[in-house]
Amino acid sequence: MALSDAFPPGPANDRLAATVLSAPFRARTYAAALYLALAFPLGIAYFVCTVVGLSLGLGLSVLLVGVPILAATLGGVVLVSIGERALARTLLGADVDPPSWKVREASGAVDGAVAVVTDLAVWGAVVFVLSKLVVGVVGFTLITVVLSVGGSLLSTPLYYDAPGASVGLMLPEPIRRELSLVVPWERFEVGVSFILRLTSWEVSTLPGALAMSLVGVVALVIGLNALNAAGWVCARWAELTLGRMGTSTVDGADAS
Repeated sequence: MALSDAFPPGPANDRLAATVLSAPFRARTYAAALYLALAFPLGIAYFVCTVVGLSLGLGLSVLLVGVPILAATLGGVVLVSIGERALARTLLGADVDPPSWKVREASGAVDGAVAVVTDLAVWGAVVFVLSKLVVGVVGFTLITVVLSVGGSLLSTPLYYDAPGASVGLMLPEPIRRELSLVVPWERFEVGVSFILRLTSWEVSTLPGALAMSLVGVVALVIGLNALNAAGWVCARWAELTLGRMGTSTVDGADAS
């Protein structure tokens, strides 16, 4: 079977190629990059405030002092989830509908406390807020790698001949490997040996710098598509933890 039979040309493949190649020219790509960039500082703030609030609230709840701290922490998480839903809709195009909070239907302080503790929407928001730090670390790392690698390679023609600049593959010493294949044949042995030697390669001419710049273009296209993929995952995660999924499932089970 030919390779063209395994990947036949068609509208789906054309759309996929167009999507991959158009990543640098789509506003959604940079919106996803902005979302990931904001996730790092927001994730640190969310994680610290939530962990400290929950720890103090649960630890001091025996003395009743922790109850208002715990309530304030969960209330802050709910407010943060409202802002995060708007952010996910605006930057990621996520389809996140606001959940129906059980505390709105509660009458009295005791019923309100029970509604908050048993509301899956509240704990989904807590999970999202705590996971924001992980999203921020991954997003910050991904953005840094894409910009540093792709940007430095793309701008090679601007600095390859600068005094003291070294561009290319720099090895402390050449790498030499020998590959051998020996086949016994009656009373003889037939063998083939290949020697691979990899040495340092430095860009010192404009054509070489332009070739490195082309590699940078490819690296940037791949990196921007990786940012799009990360944005898609974040959008689905926001829909799962901040949307109506958890509450609708529970309500449907209760109705049945």
